[in-house]
Amino acid sequence: MIRLRPRRAAAVAVLTVAATVATAAAVAPVAAAASAATIVVDSVSSPPGEPGLLSVQAEAPSPITSLTVHIDSTPELTVTNLTLTSGSGSAQDGTWTVQTPITQAQLSLGTYQVTVDATDSGGDTVTGLSAPDPFFFGLYPAVTIGASATTLSYSQQSVTFGGQVTAYSPAGLLEDVADQQVSITGSDGGSWSASTDQDGNYSVTVTPNLAAGSGGLAGSFSASVASSPTTMQASSSDFELTGDVDPVQVTVALSKSVVNFGAQVTLSGTAQYQSDGVWLPFAESTVDISGTDFYSGGSVPMIAAKTDSTGSFKVVLPAQPTTTWTANPQPNQYLAPGSSELGLPNSATLTVVLPTRTTSLHIAYNPAGQITASGCLGLGSAVASFRDLSLPADADLYLQYSRTSSGPWRTLGSLAGGKAPSCRGGTGFSGVTSSPALSGHYRVSFTGQLLYQRSVSASQHAATVRTRIIDFSIKPHAVTGHGRIRVSGRLQQKGGGWKGLGGVLVKIYVKPAGGTTWYWYRRVHPAKSGEFSISFADPVSGHWAAGYGGNASHLQTTSRILYVAASGTTANVRRGLTAHSLSARATHALLAAR
Repeated sequence: MIRLRPRRAAAVAVLTVAATVATAAAVAPVAAAASAATIVVDSVSSPPGEPGLLSVQAEAPSPITSLTVHIDSTPELTVTNLTLTSGSGSAQDGTWTVQTPITQAQLSLGTYQVTVDATDSGGDTVTGLSAPDPFFFGLYPAVTIGASATTLSYSQQSVTFGGQVTAYSPAGLLEDVADQQVSITGSDGGSWSASTDQDGNYSVTVTPNLAAGSGGLAGSFSASVASSPTTMQASSSDFELTGDVDPVQVTVALSKSVVNFGAQVTLSGTAQYQSDGVWLPFAESTVDISGTDFYSGGSVPMIAAKTDSTGSFKVVLPAQPTTTWTANPQPNQYLAPGSSELGLPNSATLTVVLPTRTTSLHIAYNPAGQITASGCLGLGSAVASFRDLSLPADADLYLQYSRTSSGPWRTLGSLAGGKAPSCRGGTGFSGVTSSPALSGHYRVSFTGQLLYQRSVSASQHAATVRTRIIDFSIKPHAVTGHGRIRVSGRLQQKGGGWKGLGGVLVKIYVKPAGGTTWYWYRRVHPAKSGEFSISFADPVSGHWAAGYGGNASHLQTTSRILYVAASGTTANVRRGLTAHSLSARATHALLAAR
């Protein structure tokens, strides 16, 4: 339905009709060309807002005396009643306009090709001269735009744009244009469309983006209709929107602040924003929970938490080493970015105590009957996939003893501070401590540190046996000159009684008379029965003994000490002792007196 509004009374037209409808774009009149040798038509158009008034701009060598326009419609429409428009030039170079507006009953809306017949006073004549531009006989629309709000905020992010599309008909009447597509565009590049109703009205609700500037958020929007064969393109004036950026405050709390790795921890909190001076809940929205790893400083996968109607949220944190968790609403142009305002804490650090384990454990007795322990203290397999984790220090490690593998366990001493072995993927440790027995079960206990859990190793059984040297004798006990002595004895181990121990190394030691240092002088390998015997010449006067150094399964032992008196050339004796004590094979092993 088209509703017409009177604009002016129409005059009676004298017109004839013929031909074909053409479709081309309407073009506004152009300036007249310079004087020509013949009649020239510069343009055929309608004044803006008056599509029914056809105008011809023409020039000739002498004043034009007649002018007829043929519109290529079906049937053809011929216009003969054009007169020179006042103030638009001369009859030789001017604009002629029809006196009676063309109506839609005579010519359908559209764009047409036209030809012109003209004669001037000098006798020049043109017939069927094509106009350089098509003639637009259609609607000249006007578009308005308004909005339901002029200022947007987080509370009101959407706005309804609306307006009206009207157009002047060829009859000079103002029409409401129905079923017209209207495009709304914003300075941010956003675009939306709507369609007019029967009264030419349109509306569309959108959520636009506003640009941030020195004065805050702002955006410019306009409505337009596209050109068509029957309608000219038209745009509204710009409509300005502004936006308020609201402060945000978020508080968070952990159900526990320090936990063992893998324990369930809940991060809960409340999110609010301020609108017009009032704090409102950040309701039914998403809060992003981001994490920063304590060890690497890198980010961990983000968690999305949903708030309820009060702005409260709660989320179970993933199994993650010590991490600082921070909560913020998802980015929004109407919310202040970054951390919570007013100093309210929107982050919390969850300290996670990492699991530990002992690997490569080696426990054994030394020849003195002490327990030696070494191994590797590292992190448990539960955190093996996490990178850049720090390893525990080689402290708080203790060796424990039990008669059985199931305990009770008794702490013997600390293993920290020893010479640490090389250890891949952990911290090496070693130590020596006294043992209450020559056999038993042993394990390493790590009592834990600030970021590392307590742990105990698997137990290992270790044992050693006593040894002794019996029947030790030196014959003779006194020699002169280059005399020889024979040293003999028997090495035994205890196991279901005393039995011979062969195939090991026994050393013969001497402490020269007047001296305080023991030197090993000869080596001998006992037979399977444990018996050993060796003889040599030129002994030195002093105390003599035999000693077995022991190993991981046998304790060390020494024989009784016997004195040998040797007389002869003093120089020879001194040379012999010096050679043995200072040679590369001489080992300064102190043998405890018995």
